[in-house]
Amino acid sequence: MTLYFFVLCGYMGTVTTVRFDEELLKKVDKLAKIEHVDRSTILRKAAELGLRELVLQRALDVYRRGLVSVWKAAELADVPLWRFLDVLKERGIGFKTSEEDLREMIEEYL
Repeated sequence: MTLYFFVLCGYMGTVTTVRFDEELLKKVDKLAKIEHVDRSTILRKAAELGLRELVLQRALDVYRRGLVSVWKAAELADVPLWRFLDVLKERGIGFKTSEEDLREMIEEYL
C-alpha cells in the first residue's frame, strides 16, 4: 500500500505531494519521535540533506571527469574551496590542477 504525504517546504512554503512506502514512513516516524518533532520536519531535513549530497556528488563527478576545475566544482557544489578539497580527500579522489588553477588559487589568497 502506498501512502501519500504532503510536505510543507519551509514556513508558509509550497506544498507538494510525495509518495513514500510504509516502511520508509515507519522509519521517519521513529526518528521524528526520537527527535521530538513532527514527520514534516524530518522529511524537510532529509530532503535538504539529500539534495545537498546530490549536488555535491554531481560536482564531484564533473570534476573527476575533468570537465571543470576544482574552483568551478566547489562553486557547483555550493561549498567553499577548502571544504571541497576536504571532500576530495575524504572520498579518495585525487586533486587535479593545472598551472592556471594554481595561479588562480595563489591570486585568490594574495
